[in-house]
Amino acid sequence: MRACILSIGSELMLGQITDTNASWLARDLADAGIDLLQVTQVGDDRALLLRAMQNSLEIADVVICSGGIGPTDDDLTRETIADLVGETPEVDQQLLADLLKFFHDMGRVMPERNAKQAWMIPSAESIPNPIGTAPGWFVTVPETSGKIILTMPGVPREMFRMWTEQMRPRVLARTERHIIDTIQIKTLGIGESDAEDRIHDLILAGDPQVATYAKDDGVHIRVTASGTDASAVRAARDAVRDVIYDRLGEFIWGVDEETLAGVIGKSLQGRNLKLALHEIGTGGALASLLSTDPASATSFVRDVVEPAGAVVASNNLLWPASDDAIHVSIRFDADIDEQAVSRGTMTMSIEHPTFTERMERSWQVRGSIEDVQRRIGLNAVHALHSLLAGS
Repeated sequence: MRACILSIGSELMLGQITDTNASWLARDLADAGIDLLQVTQVGDDRALLLRAMQNSLEIADVVICSGGIGPTDDDLTRETIADLVGETPEVDQQLLADLLKFFHDMGRVMPERNAKQAWMIPSAESIPNPIGTAPGWFVTVPETSGKIILTMPGVPREMFRMWTEQMRPRVLARTERHIIDTIQIKTLGIGESDAEDRIHDLILAGDPQVATYAKDDGVHIRVTASGTDASAVRAARDAVRDVIYDRLGEFIWGVDEETLAGVIGKSLQGRNLKLALHEIGTGGALASLLSTDPASATSFVRDVVEPAGAVVASNNLLWPASDDAIHVSIRFDADIDEQAVSRGTMTMSIEHPTFTERMERSWQVRGSIEDVQRRIGLNAVHALHSLLAGS
């Protein structure tokens, strides 16, 4: 089954709210094995909304609308669906009674304009909204071989519940179960172009689908397999995953929901190791990144952050190694120009008695102060992860 999402409301077009409904629905559609073809945002314009619905129905089996079903004159989704199917909305007396009771139970008198939320058309099934005043519509579009257009509230908590409890089961009942199995492999220390070059044949193969994405924590590689047999889909996904691990294993640090800080924290805990950090001129880049996860944050036994230019007692940036802590020292010496662009050299040393040798690395880092701090943290975490993985 193929789907399109229409997010409706002029507040979206003005940037006054963020379209969290569409991103949430997109994830859930993928989990349900429904192929999402496009997401469209439309303002409160009846002609434009009708065109968007028509265009979506040309390519999709189900069109999912959120927003535009409130009681005001600029809530136009019901009217537009009625235009689409050539039917006239009328007040449904049972829905009106439900609305009146909703307001009565809250100790309020229903405004007259809310009667619009009790509208119905012959092709629609009314979908209850237990936590709001706007019921949804589930519409089988005439003369389309069973295509569906459905509408839900724009209020996220109302939409989430209506979709999960009411709309999703109805949609899935109309389609053969199609399985989508995805894994996201996360790398660091390699650029997107280099990563893509190493797996270019997998990308071109197209099944399973392989795609690369540049993210703040490195390059992510998504592998997506699909089909109707769950075991076959998982086997296809895992076969491609294994090839990617063979070719990019030295750069891979995690998968799916794992975070850099979390992976480091688990690795330290698994080895009963602690961290002693000494950062000069970094703004605490490594400590800040690692402190986002409880496991790595609780691994600190010492955390010293000093300003650029701090005097070190000796050329060895490390404290003497001890049995219970990895000593990590980072120094960033930089110049900042009139455009607040920082450029300089990051030097890092890592030492612990269980390591066969002390690690020393340096990088040239350039960018805004915020970018430089992020890159310093990522470079440091990558080096630390590489050392722990090989220990």
